[in-house]
Amino acid sequence: MSRTSLHPKPIAAFIIILLTSTIAFPVISSSLVAAQEDGYYHKSFAWDYNGNHWTWNLSIPTALYDAYKSVPVYTRTREGPAGYGFLTTTQDYYLKLLAQKLNETTTSQHYGSFDQVSFVLAFVQSLPYTSDSVTTGHDEYPRFPIETLVDGGGDCEDTSILFATLTLIMGYGTVYINPPDHYAVGILGNNLSGTYWTYSNKTYYYCETTGDGFKIGQLPEEFQGQKAYIYPIDQSTQYIPLIEVVPTPEPTPTEIPITTSPEATFNPDLTPTATPPIDQPDNVRPQQISFNLISEQPLLFALIVLAIGFSIGLAMWSAKRPKASLPPPPKTETGQPAIPDPQPNQLAEEIKFCIYCGSSNKSVAVYCERCGKQIG
Repeated sequence: MSRTSLHPKPIAAFIIILLTSTIAFPVISSSLVAAQEDGYYHKSFAWDYNGNHWTWNLSIPTALYDAYKSVPVYTRTREGPAGYGFLTTTQDYYLKLLAQKLNETTTSQHYGSFDQVSFVLAFVQSLPYTSDSVTTGHDEYPRFPIETLVDGGGDCEDTSILFATLTLIMGYGTVYINPPDHYAVGILGNNLSGTYWTYSNKTYYYCETTGDGFKIGQLPEEFQGQKAYIYPIDQSTQYIPLIEVVPTPEPTPTEIPITTSPEATFNPDLTPTATPPIDQPDNVRPQQISFNLISEQPLLFALIVLAIGFSIGLAMWSAKRPKASLPPPPKTETGQPAIPDPQPNQLAEEIKFCIYCGSSNKSVAVYCERCGKQIG
């Protein structure tokens, strides 16, 4: 059997791809993390509410995100859905800044309590839904609010924890609502339309955080008629990272029920003239992300150029190198290709036939293997 030979051109092409990928990988990685090189994750959020479009840019400290990310999965889930007060970080200084800006924005728009909570709900609903198993590799991975903001979304418990944290900081009465295989938030309210649950003689209206456009009190069809668990939020159990933060005044937590009409109104005179900015920690303003390989990492750029030049030279040398050829087959005196002699194991075996019964026998047989008469 002949052996298939390896051609030099595919080898050279493979070497080029391998070298280029190996050297270029740090460049790609550097461009992906360029947003964090100044110590912040720069995130952009866009949503619509009450006829207006809002776009906010947030710069979230990487050290704060890393502190939450380091908490093991077991610690997050050891008490199940009833223990998500551990993840409801109302004392987080950055979330306080965000809640303060949400409050200032809604106040400047002359929103009542219903529209104020609805505005925050629309902001949270703008985050895309992502599955824990796909994004983290875990069947259940409840995120801290800072993680949800940096990761750019989450599943039902992640967005519910974010929404509950913001509304609690803003002073609203909030609980967790746990329908079958789902997680949502209840907001303390009076005389509103929609679905609500009663807990400790107080009425909490359902808030869906994963679906876009759901209003306060609007329950998705798949949960209508279903029972649900109600979990109060114990803020004393929340996780507080052991990192140095900028001190901010702590708000006094009080339960403020929503008492305004659930019908949102729009006043064209209140349309904002520009998208509201978000105050950043230490007055750090978001900057445009850019990464110039030539100016920022000239040595790496030179190495890439040399590697590509070497790969191209190797490919050209392989293409020009004389190819090894097989010797021509032998020919006869007449010029026809010679037919090689058969090997010993290719010769037909001699057979003896019995003259009495006509059966075939081996060449060394003396007597017929069938009739037993002597055949040679």
